[in-house]
Amino acid sequence: MARALNGPEELMPLQASWQCDLSDDQLRWSAGVYHLFGLPIGAPVSRDEIVAMYLPESRAELDRLRSAAIAGSGSFTFEAQIRRTDGELRWLRLTADVATENGSPRWLYGTKLDVTDEMAARRPTAT
Repeated sequence: MARALNGPEELMPLQASWQCDLSDDQLRWSAGVYHLFGLPIGAPVSRDEIVAMYLPESRAELDRLRSAAIAGSGSFTFEAQIRRTDGELRWLRLTADVATENGSPRWLYGTKLDVTDEMAARRPTAT
């Protein structure tokens, strides 16, 4: 059964879109991705700096899944934990697909969704 939202302070999680040009790792983000990472909209971002915001276990899984998707022109979805610029830990659900050009992987693109509350609800509570 669907649950009603409790006013404007409780909004549905924002799904944000992103794209990475595989020729130079240049990132293009919607405003929502900047918000998820705690960055000003339009701020310059480098892939290396952003990947460094992922916690080590999430970073390793991201590298593994990304490499496999690019090699096989595939896709992936996984949950990753990041530390925002303000120090806050957040969980993201990342989806990615590879777009090809002349049969070769050219772009990686997808969505990011804040699932911090969902992940907290999954954790067993201490008794």
